[in-house]
Amino acid sequence: MEDEALIKKRYSIPYELFGEAFTVFQKKFVFPKNWLMTGLLLLLAVGNILNIIFGKGDTIGYVLVLVCIALAFINWYNPRKLKRSLMESVKGIENDIYNLTIYPERIVIGTVLEPENEKEPEEYEEVFGEIPMKEDIADTEIFLHKNVKVIERKKFFMIYIKRSMFYVVPKEPLTQEEIEIMNLHFHKQMDKNFICEASK
Repeated sequence: MEDEALIKKRYSIPYELFGEAFTVFQKKFVFPKNWLMTGLLLLLAVGNILNIIFGKGDTIGYVLVLVCIALAFINWYNPRKLKRSLMESVKGIENDIYNLTIYPERIVIGTVLEPENEKEPEEYEEVFGEIPMKEDIADTEIFLHKNVKVIERKKFFMIYIKRSMFYVVPKEPLTQEEIEIMNLHFHKQMDKNFICEASK
């Protein structure tokens, strides 16, 4: 027997909102580890510099300083490069429409594929036959267990599957009642894995 849906909604994700959500994602789940690793690498570099100053270092010490500084820079730079690349790719899909269905123990998110308009056949279609239609994109089922976190912000909900993927659900298409239902449901179902920052 199919669970009764708590909320069903269609939405799209504005480009700027996705950028804001990705920044939140990086601050919560990427930057803390990166800052720690960058700090450790810089400490190693400083340690080797002190060894060199006090005459206890050799050629390898100079190499280690350079390697540590280079790795620290790469560690700092890569998340920023990733965001630029991701935002470039998002430009092509910002008008896509998604279906959101929230059940008591799971969330289902799917892409809405609009039917293609009738058109005159191209030359290659007359020769080789009709090109097959695009395959349907399977819906994603997210079960609300310990590997899933939900963050509520002022403009969106973000659903993060640990070490896998995150999804953004804008609040703009939702009614105030639906927002409150989602807030209460995630709070009850997820406990500490629901982070409410609705004022930010």
